Amino acid sequence: MKLGRLSLNKASEPALVSTNDVPKPVKKPFNFQEFVSSFNSLDPQNMGSWPMPVKITLLLFTAFLVLALAYFLLLKPMLDSIDRAHAQEEVLLKDYEEKDSKLRNLQKYQEQINQMEQTFGQLLQQLPKEHEIPSLIQDINFTGVGSGLKFQDIKVESEVTREFFIELPITIVGQGDYHAFGGFISGLAALPRIITVHDFDIAPQAKTGVNAKSEVPVLAMTLHAKTYRYNDKLAEDKKAADQATKDKDAKNKDAKK
Repeated sequence: MKLGRLSLNKASEPALVSTNDVPKPVKKPFNFQEFVSSFNSLDPQNMGSWPMPVKITLLLFTAFLVLALAYFLLLKPMLDSIDRAHAQEEVLLKDYEEKDSKLRNLQKYQEQINQMEQTFGQLLQQLPKEHEIPSLIQDINFTGVGSGLKFQDIKVESEVTREFFIELPITIVGQGDYHAFGGFISGLAALPRIITVHDFDIAPQAKTGVNAKSEVPVLAMTLHAKTYRYNDKLAEDKKAADQATKDKDAKNKDAKK
């Protein structure tokens, strides 16, 4: 009886199968020709049955197409617009820097112009007017007499017209010693009017009369000086031209209205 139980228990136990006996799935190598031919046998009505490589390929192609369209249709125009804006920004910044530099220096330029106008006005005041020439000759005469000179002649030569001014040459002939000549030249420089000394000729003179016994040599001097006056005709012509330009501009504005 015991032997029979043992045989029944052994018979009821399941049989053990070894895992080494189960066949493993074999991985097929990739075949490009087969992959290409799979596209020819696709069923558009049943996309779910398409092979996985085909699905992945179509997915990648669709993603690339969407990205390309997004770049060329949306992103590239925006990038070009940004580049143009950057270029325009550089031009505007450069223009702004130039105008800012001019604006900073404008006040200095204005101050310089005001100073030049003031200096020019002072120089104009030192130039004798046409009716002031006789008084200038008197000042020269008083300066020479005060320095100890004896004048033989003070002659105003013909005027020489320049671009902006008129030269008035003056020839002065007189007698005196070296100290008298030096004092006369210093006196001319101290006059309120502009007088320039150019050519002069000094020669010793024979002593006669009262000066015969004097040890101080007597000299004869011929001096060429120049004074200047503003060209009033030029100023009047300029004023008339400016007025004509203003009248012409006013007529053009009225015509446009």
